[in-house]
This record gives sequence, structure tokens and C-alpha cells, in this order.
Amino acid sequence: MKNKKSKNMLDEMQDRKLLKIEEFGFWLVFWVLFAVILLQALMGATLKELMGEIVALMAASVYIAFSSLKNGLWGRSYTPTLKADVIASVLASVIFGILNAVRAFVILKNPVELGAVVQIAALCVGVFILCFALMEVFRLIYKKRRRKLDDIEEEEER
Repeated sequence: MKNKKSKNMLDEMQDRKLLKIEEFGFWLVFWVLFAVILLQALMGATLKELMGEIVALMAASVYIAFSSLKNGLWGRSYTPTLKADVIASVLASVIFGILNAVRAFVILKNPVELGAVVQIAALCVGVFILCFALMEVFRLIYKKRRRKLDDIEEEEER
């Protein structure tokens, strides 16, 4: 059976514009889904109730992360560094801690006790470690892939 390729009926300008529209649409859905998960979690939704949104967000995240790494891409405005990984991990940890504290003490009206505060702090440390480790692994994969792709491009120029 022949594999028919679909004809691209767009010129380069239209194709580029469509790619920008698709990119904006993806990131709009990504961040709205992220906000919905946060709002539902703050309102006291259980993990079971959030599972559909979490699976959709994780599927998009995994796809973008691995597709970008496979192609040796990171971002338009910066390259990965140890400092950026630390800052992003601290930011994620602090946001996670604030959201958990608000949910536990304001929304669910749990009493502010040392045990609960220590538990939230421990979770924040765990988020920092997990986020930092994941970003460092991605940074190393990116650098290795970028070197390989740069070597291929140099060989083609010769």
C-alpha cells in the first residue's frame, strides 16, 4: 500500500504563520490546563479527581521535552545552565510550598502545627531535589545531543 503524502497548499509565509498559530494554541492550552489543575487542587480536589487533567498535561510536557531534546533544542532566549536550573528549582519549590500552605491552612482550615509545617517544608525540599535532578539530566542530554548535531553539521560543511 502506497503512503500518500499530503500536499502542502501553503506558501512559506502562510506555513510559518500557521506554525506560530499552532504554537500559541498549544501553549495556551498547556497553561490553562496548568491553571485549572492548580485551582482545583486549591479548592480541595483529590488526586483522583485531577487525574485526567494531570495525564493530559504530562503527555504534552513529555512530548515537548523529549522532542526538543531529540532535536537539540532548548529555548529561543536562553541555554541551560546550572544557575538557571537552581533558580527554576527554587522557584518551583517555593510555589509548591505556598500553594500547599494555602490549601492546608486557609482552604482546608487545618490547624497550623509544627508537624504540618515540617511536612510542607520536607515536600518543598523534595520538589527542589526532583526538579533540579530532572533539569540537570535534561541539560546534560541537551549538551550531548547539541555536540553531536554540531559535529554532523561541521562534517556536512566540509
